[in-house]
Amino acid sequence: MFRGSIARLLGLLLLSLTLTVSLQAQSGDSAIVHNHSDSATVTAADSTSSALLTEENHVADQAETQREPTLWEMLTRTKHLVMLLLMAVGIGVLFFVKVNRWIRLLGVVIIFFLFGSELILPVHPSPMCGVTKLFMFRFTWGQWFVGFLALTLVIFIPSLIYRKAFCGWVCPLGAFQEIVNKIPFKWRVKQFSFTAFNSVRMGLLAMFFITFFYVKESMDALGGELGHLELPIWKAYSAYNIYDPINYFEYLHWGVGTQWIIMMTILVIASLIIYRPFCYLICPIGAVSWLLEKIAPGKIRIDRTKCNECGVCVIKSPCPTIKPLIKADSFGLPDCTSCGECLSTCNRDAIKFSFKN
Repeated sequence: MFRGSIARLLGLLLLSLTLTVSLQAQSGDSAIVHNHSDSATVTAADSTSSALLTEENHVADQAETQREPTLWEMLTRTKHLVMLLLMAVGIGVLFFVKVNRWIRLLGVVIIFFLFGSELILPVHPSPMCGVTKLFMFRFTWGQWFVGFLALTLVIFIPSLIYRKAFCGWVCPLGAFQEIVNKIPFKWRVKQFSFTAFNSVRMGLLAMFFITFFYVKESMDALGGELGHLELPIWKAYSAYNIYDPINYFEYLHWGVGTQWIIMMTILVIASLIIYRPFCYLICPIGAVSWLLEKIAPGKIRIDRTKCNECGVCVIKSPCPTIKPLIKADSFGLPDCTSCGECLSTCNRDAIKFSFKN
């Protein structure tokens, strides 16, 4: 029955794609025939009028192209809508599915294929690039750029609804690290000093913002002297250089070279040893969303009346979060990406995703 439903769904999708392509082809053929007929009968005066009209339309198209899109237009772009859809799917999965290792693996492969392969949806602007540049332009140029603002809202607003909605169900770099972490490895370290990792991550975030104020006057003076800032000078004075060399999202453009091989090798080895090392140690999105975890109502919860602290969930879950969650250590609780793998590990049904205790 399940296979039959899948087959019917694929059939409908194939039929829809076929009809769409056919209609587009017919429309193109009609336009060609129509244009050919017109060109055969048009007079010299009509040609002049047509040329003027074409030029006017071209100018109008240029004006429309140069118009800055609105925030709503940016929010409703395909990439952002797919992101929001996946985060909504994440809630449904957490509520109604006992997520296990294989279900989660399928999920992160889909996420990585959609956003990290550059075959379907472009990774640029990457989440880290979009968020950091939003504030960089605001502090250095005094402007909020709509494209970066839309991406930032799509990332963080859902994370106010349930823990790390973006990180767990959309982020291609997080998905890549999870895929690598699921490869059997002898020297894996599940419990590490989250306080030490988080201190580095929050320190980088603080430096990112502090540097803006430190260099702002220098940038204003330099811009006044030159009239504008060339890109190399602007980057040299911007605080973005704190994250630029370690922005692993940029390596998802798959521009293979010496630097790419070295950096990706480091990430793969680190991901074999530690669950999502970049997220816990560097990522500014991870740092901010870790703070938002404290107020997000949707989260993994422990039913204390059912839990006997047997430790099975700690052994079977891939992340370092479940152990301090069981111990009710809210202060030192590592990021919970709402992956849901812990939900299927408890035979007493003591671990659930919910919006209330």
